[in-house]
Amino acid sequence: MINKANKTETILVDFYKVDGGWIYFKVKVGEQLFDGRFSEVYDPIMDFKKWLEAIAIGVQQTSFEFDPEGNDIKFDYERVCWNREVLTIYEPTEDGEVFIKANVNRKQVVKEFYLGLVNFSKSDKYKPAEWEVEYFKERLCEIMKINEDELIRQMLELDRKELNNFLFNVNPINKISFSEAKDKHEEFKLFAKSVIEGEKSVDEFGKVETPMGWNIPKDYDYWTSEKKKEFIIECLNEETNGYSGVKLADFHSNLIGRYLYEE
Repeated sequence: MINKANKTETILVDFYKVDGGWIYFKVKVGEQLFDGRFSEVYDPIMDFKKWLEAIAIGVQQTSFEFDPEGNDIKFDYERVCWNREVLTIYEPTEDGEVFIKANVNRKQVVKEFYLGLVNFSKSDKYKPAEWEVEYFKERLCEIMKINEDELIRQMLELDRKELNNFLFNVNPINKISFSEAKDKHEEFKLFAKSVIEGEKSVDEFGKVETPMGWNIPKDYDYWTSEKKKEFIIECLNEETNGYSGVKLADFHSNLIGRYLYEE
């Protein structure tokens, strides 16, 4: 006879949307539901992978905590005894809410979370530009269909003015100001408001975007080739899309793959 207290429940994990630096997902166990999100600002993806790997190799108790730009959330897995494993998802504070607490199957936990994110990253729902860091060199190599070494070689042939125009046309830099602002303090507040609430909220204050060139030293044309190359590489390593999330291809785990398919 099966002890109901030790009966496992099925866990369902659905990564369903990426938007503005957040990856949204739902975890469901029976009637219990947790609707959460990962933030690229406090990117937890690699810690999430390590948590799943720890479960996969049989660690008795392991936790994973992350900041969704709100109350911290903790995922806790514990093998209480030989035939009982518990997954708890909760806010790790004195009065924090417990969203899910259930007896689970170890392999099913790893499979649902791991394949949930892997399959999401390969689906049409996933938009890398809304999460992953993109470096200037990646954008340029994709546009020009050349490798990084060839890109650097061609950029070394440009003089200061040509290089500035080239960099700006691919990744424009604009100075934002507000012509109707009374002082710098008000201008800063309006800029912050435009970022948070959108441009329409500040249009009446005369928002102006002024193109600015890249900060290339005036004596660039007189530098040695080696010094120019160092500067170009520094420019190419600039982030371009405003997000800093890890590339989800790096979430791949050989350890978890062996655990799921070779055991």
